[in-house]
Amino acid sequence: MHTYNNPRRAQSGAVLYIALVILILMALLGIVALQVASLQERMSANYTATNVAFQLAEREVREMENKLKTDVLAGRTPATNLAPNDCTTPPDLTAWTQSAQYVRRLDLCFSWGALDVPADEAERTDQIYQVTAYSKDRAVLPTSESTVDTVFIP
Repeated sequence: MHTYNNPRRAQSGAVLYIALVILILMALLGIVALQVASLQERMSANYTATNVAFQLAEREVREMENKLKTDVLAGRTPATNLAPNDCTTPPDLTAWTQSAQYVRRLDLCFSWGALDVPADEAERTDQIYQVTAYSKDRAVLPTSESTVDTVFIP
C-alpha cells in the first residue's frame, strides 16, 4: 500500500468556523439595521403627526382671524366666546375635543390710564383679540395635540 500526505486530510476546518462567525456578524448587523430603520420610521411618524396637529390649529386660528377682520371691517362687533372682561381665566381645556377655537377681546382688559381712549366699547376703533385654537392630528386615536395662541389686531 502506498502512503502519501493528502493535503485535504491535513485541514482542520478553520474556514468553516470563520465563515460561521462572519455569517453571525452579518446577521447581527442586519438586525441592528432593521431596528435603526424602525426607530427612524417612528420618529418620522411622530414628526408628521406633530406637524399635522400644528397646521390644523394654525388653520383654525387664521380662519378665525379672517372672520374677525371681516366683521370689524363691516362695522360689526365680532362675537367672542370667552368673557371679555374676565382676562385672567383661561379657556376650559377639558372641554376641548377634536378642535376648538376661543376668542377674547383683550383691549377691554387693559387699563388705559391717561390715554385718550373712549370708555364706551362701541366707540373704540382699535380692537385687540386673543385667538386660541386647539387641534389633534386625527380624530381617532390621536398621537399629537397642538395649541396656537395669537394676538390679533384687525
